[in-house]
Amino acid sequence: MPRAGSRVALALFLTTCLAPLLPCLAAAGEQDAPSHFPRPSVLQPNVDFWRQVYTEYGLEDFILHDRENMAVIYEVVRVAATANQARAAEMAKSEIQRVRAQYEGIVKALAEGQAPETLGTEAVEVFRLWGCPCPAEALQRAAANIRVQQGLRQKVEEGLRRAVKLMPRILSILRKHEVPEELAALPLVESSFNPAARSKAGAVGMWQFIKQTGKQYLTISRKRDDRRDPIRSTDAAARLLKHNYQSLGSWPLAITAYNHGKEGIRAAREAVGSGAIEDIILRYTGPRFGFASRNFYAEFLAALDVLSPLIQEHGKATSQPRPSPRGLREG
Repeated sequence: MPRAGSRVALALFLTTCLAPLLPCLAAAGEQDAPSHFPRPSVLQPNVDFWRQVYTEYGLEDFILHDRENMAVIYEVVRVAATANQARAAEMAKSEIQRVRAQYEGIVKALAEGQAPETLGTEAVEVFRLWGCPCPAEALQRAAANIRVQQGLRQKVEEGLRRAVKLMPRILSILRKHEVPEELAALPLVESSFNPAARSKAGAVGMWQFIKQTGKQYLTISRKRDDRRDPIRSTDAAARLLKHNYQSLGSWPLAITAYNHGKEGIRAAREAVGSGAIEDIILRYTGPRFGFASRNFYAEFLAALDVLSPLIQEHGKATSQPRPSPRGLREG
C-alpha cells in the first residue's frame, strides 16, 4: 500500500530543493496527458504503479505484484533504509523468497477452489484484489506471474536534482528538432538523468544508447564516447525519436520503439492489426516483447507526471508552437 510518509518526504524534497520551480507533484499527476501522449484507461493502473515506484517506494521497499495486472500488489517487503540499491536487494532476498512462496501457495489454493476464509486474512485480500470468484485458469496463471519491483524514490530524487541543471539545454535541443518537449522526461526512466550510467546490457549515458544504435548518431571510439555527453546524446536521442515517429506515426509507438526497436514495433503493429499502443501492449505476444517493453510507455507517462512541472516552467521561458503530428509524419 502507498505510504503517506514517503509522499510527504518527496513533497518536502520538491519544496526545499526545487522550489520555486516545481509546484505540487500531486497536482501534476492529475493533469490531463498532452495530446501527443494519450493515456488509455486500460494502461492507467500501470502508470499509477510506476508513479508509486518513483515517488512513494524507496530502495528499501520491494513490491510483490502481478506482472500483468499491475493493480494487484500482494505485499511490500521492507528492509532497513540504505542508499545502496544492491545491498538492499541482498538484505531483502530471503524474505522476498518467503513471501513469494506464501502468495504462490495462496493463489494456487484459491485456484483449486478452497474458500479464502479457510486460508487466512491474506487469502481474503487476494480474493478481493482479483475480483473473485474468478476462473481457475486465471488464478493458476497469476500464481506464476508474481514479480518483485524495487522502489526507486531516492534514484528519482537524485534525477530531479540533475534535471534542474540539464533541463534548459534539453528543451532547447528538443525544440530545435521540432519534437514534443515532454520527451525530456524519458531520461528519468532510462538513467535518472545520469550521464555516467551504464546498464548490464551495455547501454551508456543519460539516454542509454547501446553501441550499435549510438554509432548511427554519435562518435563512439576508444578515445571518445559521446553517449556520456548529455548535450550530444540529447541531440542524438531527439533525432532517433523523431525518426521513430516519422516511421511509425505516433509518439506512443515511437517511445516504445526506443526500448524495443523500430522494426520490432512495426512487426507488433502488423501482428495485432492496430497502431494503438494499448492494443499492442495487451495483445502482442512476440517473443522479445517482454515486461520491460510492455511497460515502457507507462513508465514514460509516470515519469512525465513527475517532470511536467519542471518541463513546463522551463518551456514557458522560451515557448514556441508545438509541432503538429501531421507536420512530422512522412507522406
